[in-house]
Amino acid sequence: MPRKGIIAAGIWCVDISYKIKNWPSEGKTSIVERKIDGVGGGPSNVLTNLEYLGFKFPKIALGCIGNDDESDIIKTHNKKNNIISKYLTVLKKIKTSYTLIMSEGGGERTFFHFPGANDSLSIKNIKLSNIKKYNPKIFYVGYLTFLGKLDHFDKNGETNLCTILRKTKKLGMLNCVDLASYDHNNYKKIIKSAAKYCDYLFLNEVEAELATGFKILVKKKFNKKNALLATNFLLKNGVNKAVILHSPQSTLWMDQNMNSFWHQSELINQKEIVSKVGAGDAFCAACLFGIHQEWPVAKILKKAHLAAISILKTEFSSGNIPNIKSL
Repeated sequence: MPRKGIIAAGIWCVDISYKIKNWPSEGKTSIVERKIDGVGGGPSNVLTNLEYLGFKFPKIALGCIGNDDESDIIKTHNKKNNIISKYLTVLKKIKTSYTLIMSEGGGERTFFHFPGANDSLSIKNIKLSNIKKYNPKIFYVGYLTFLGKLDHFDKNGETNLCTILRKTKKLGMLNCVDLASYDHNNYKKIIKSAAKYCDYLFLNEVEAELATGFKILVKKKFNKKNALLATNFLLKNGVNKAVILHSPQSTLWMDQNMNSFWHQSELINQKEIVSKVGAGDAFCAACLFGIHQEWPVAKILKKAHLAAISILKTEFSSGNIPNIKSL
């Protein structure tokens, strides 16, 4: 029986986004032009986007939430988007995670994150035995270096996440890992630990520099040489199938045979950008759709790029993007 569907494990939170007129200097005030509440985190954004893209296979949520109003927001959102929530662990004494996002016009975002229940995420919360019946094809994790106890190292010098990734590989799933732009003290060590259990690794230009030391944007321009060096470095550290490095300017997909596939970003009028929140997750969701369906790399990158552009033109971190057939 062929494997179908996706498990998405990791960060579940409520996103509270503020569009501000300008970033104030210390002690000063800025005007909030708009406030938007939603559900965020890599797993939520990816699964929600897959629903909008027309993914008709099981979408299963794994992670930790509290027993509060914010957790109700997450469960209501998941039900609306055909995401299976019953395997989320509800912690009665810990609050659900949330993120405050400040966005200045269509510019870059600043995040203030309350980890809450996500900090309690551990091996015991990822109960794969309950999910085997779905026979899922992909195990997605987001975001590495932001996974609470799963980022902690065990006595063998591996992160706790590695225990999960070994199990999912043994069950025949494809491990797809997404990084966070969080300057963790052990960033490189955590990535190196997980790499050999990872089939596909997703990262942006900031994360690539944190993980490898190679600067991808040099004088604000995408440096192809350093991008090749960074992806090559991660493949040599053990990533099994491909490293996908995406940025607003260009995208590089490099596979284990050192074949490189490039996709140049289309220029988009800055006035069309409503928010940059969730663009990377929209890109990742479309890639996962294509990986699941075993599409050629060129087709995957084209669809993923258009999905990211679509989310830039919305107020939300996920959803409200076209069916993948029309991208």
